[in-house]
Amino acid sequence: MVDKDQLDILKKLEDLTAKINQLFSEKGRNVFSRYPLLFALLIVFGVTMVTQGIKDMLNEIPIFQDSPFIMLLFGMLILIITGTLYKKLEK
Repeated sequence: MVDKDQLDILKKLEDLTAKINQLFSEKGRNVFSRYPLLFALLIVFGVTMVTQGIKDMLNEIPIFQDSPFIMLLFGMLILIITGTLYKKLEK
């Protein structure tokens, strides 16, 4: 059986985390709205670095170097599998 004092502590902890999340979201919005160009450039830079890194890693695999068609098939297979998985999880 759960003690009433425990429930109060859990409720207080939930309230505290909700207040902390609200405080950080308000602070975060101010920073993003003050420097939108900086954050846009950082996001573009990050995405470019990740895609270039993946591209370079794939170029290190001999089978992909020799046959880009196999790389295309692997990519399509991964997209089909993830799309099917997404549809199943959505239900």
